[in-house]
Amino acid sequence: MDSVSQSIIGKFFIVTRTILNSMVSNKSSCAELRQNLLLLKPSIDEIAKLSSQSGPAPERGHPFKDFQGQLQDGLHIVKKLERMSSFNLYRRYRYGKKIQKIEKNVNNFLRTLDVHNPDVDFKGFSEQSELIEEMGRLIMERVNVKMTNDASTNSFMLHQMSTTELFQSAIDGSHDTTMSEQSEQITGSDSSQVPSMPNFVVGLNNIVSDVKQILFQKGVSIVGVEGMGGSGKTTLALALYNDPQVKDFFQNKIVFITVAWSPNVMALLEIMWDKMIGGRRPVFQSIEDAHNQLQKKLSLKGNPQTLVILDDVWSKSDVERLLFEADGYKTVITTRQDLAIPHTDSSRVYNMPMLQKDDALSLFCFWAFGQPSIPTENDDVIVKQVEAVCMGLPLALKVIGSSLRNEPQPVWEKAKKKLSRAESISKHHREDLLHCLETSIDVLDDETKDCFLDLGAFPKGRKICVGSLLDIWVYVRGMDWKDAFVVLLELASRNLLNLTSDSSLL
Repeated sequence: MDSVSQSIIGKFFIVTRTILNSMVSNKSSCAELRQNLLLLKPSIDEIAKLSSQSGPAPERGHPFKDFQGQLQDGLHIVKKLERMSSFNLYRRYRYGKKIQKIEKNVNNFLRTLDVHNPDVDFKGFSEQSELIEEMGRLIMERVNVKMTNDASTNSFMLHQMSTTELFQSAIDGSHDTTMSEQSEQITGSDSSQVPSMPNFVVGLNNIVSDVKQILFQKGVSIVGVEGMGGSGKTTLALALYNDPQVKDFFQNKIVFITVAWSPNVMALLEIMWDKMIGGRRPVFQSIEDAHNQLQKKLSLKGNPQTLVILDDVWSKSDVERLLFEADGYKTVITTRQDLAIPHTDSSRVYNMPMLQKDDALSLFCFWAFGQPSIPTENDDVIVKQVEAVCMGLPLALKVIGSSLRNEPQPVWEKAKKKLSRAESISKHHREDLLHCLETSIDVLDDETKDCFLDLGAFPKGRKICVGSLLDIWVYVRGMDWKDAFVVLLELASRNLLNLTSDSSLL
């Protein structure tokens, strides 16, 4: 190999080593990486010039073509890194693995040609490779230990894990004590069916009080809570389920059922039998038979007062098959559609309000900064401008806040401009909510965006097996298994999917 080519290879290793150092150092940032790459730009330009030649010189032969391909792959990754606004723990690992693979291939190329380059520190590469592998091991280990069956708890844990010095503290031999403890599961006879309350809740006290006042009224047997997706209906339902006054009123006879889109009604009726009737369950011949037998049992005198919470109902037909009438029997229904709520003399409808200004800002700050207020080092004006466009919708505050966590000022400015083009969020402007939530996708790299879009291939409202999704990313997209799993964790940490410990997505 000629001296020019050897010089280019040496410069290539300087570039890749700089990137790997940034990936394994928790204290480095994308801004520092870009500054280093700017200093290396002459070398990068020289590599690009060499790798873009129309064809290899005759004496170089076919192996040099492979080397040109590796240079192009490396430059492509560098360009992606230049466009990236920040990298958290998951991005460090994924892009560290990509650069590691490129450098390993170039090492193999040099060995093929039996070339020794004194400018290349192979020992340094080996140490960095071990650190990248250690980073992946720590991610998997922490997830296995901390993952629960509650999506909200997992999202918070993954979000916090991505921004703490988990990797650096492990390398230094210290222990991570910044992680919050897992929230306690809601107690109760059917706690296995009930999600946990979110880690941080605001503005709910008055709403719970209003709904309880309606629920405790004589002559009211159905309370329908109507509101757009992400307005906090499930959180309200959980608060009612866990409220001491409600428990005392119904003597702890409370059943929480998540209905969701296209439910297995027969399975839900069987759960209701087990929770409300108990004992040996008969073999139901049909949904109608199950409903009739349940209604007959509940109509018997002497049954205690019972509250059934039907959460996330999508259709009137589902309500009709899960609704029962009996003395002391009451039902709370949460739904996005007013038509799903029966309108009778004994039913009442409560419209879920948006959060008040102060509560909305606290929730936004919790997900954007990990605290309920704006940090002193952040720009109050732009934070409040971004938060205000969410119009008090909890889902928008949570997702957009998560997407902007640890992002630099230019990303906040870009988000503000994009959000300001949307109209007010209300039940009449659901498409504007989607427009607002697009900003949380903008901060993803191209590969992660494509993986997120793959979720659209699965049925709406159904749980997705994690293995099925990872199979698509590994066997169709050609991703490494660990890389695919880390993408899954990053999406969950940004509240773009809900991940539970039973190997399913919500």
